[in-house]
Amino acid sequence: MTSNISSTGSSTTTTGNALTNAVNQTLGKDDFLKLLTTELKNQDPMQPLDNKDFIAQMAQFSSLEQMNNVATAVNDLKTSLTAQSQQTLLAQGAALIGRQVTVTAADGSNVVGTVASVKWANGLLEVQVGTQSFDLDKVTEIS
Repeated sequence: MTSNISSTGSSTTTTGNALTNAVNQTLGKDDFLKLLTTELKNQDPMQPLDNKDFIAQMAQFSSLEQMNNVATAVNDLKTSLTAQSQQTLLAQGAALIGRQVTVTAADGSNVVGTVASVKWANGLLEVQVGTQSFDLDKVTEIS
């Protein structure tokens, strides 16, 4: 009978480690709470979860929640910075309309002409010089 109790005790520790690994890999906070609740319901009454273990698991849950909050905030910041960057590029491109520019073509030659329009294409801002379109970063001179 003693071996059952000690194996259950080590099983609880193993379950706690497995929970930590699972939460860090793929589970969300709702899943973590469900697992913790299930663990508490099914624990050995002769060796209940130690207070230190319970506090450690709650601290892990709190850390997980904070990491999710930080990840959401970073993602929101990335979205805002991307939008601001696109607006800045579009304003730079619009300022070139009607101006004469020198653009480096794909073959390395220089194309000189007047910018007729700017547009977004494949996530990049392009300027139209004559009948050709070039990425904004290919503009080497503005006259």
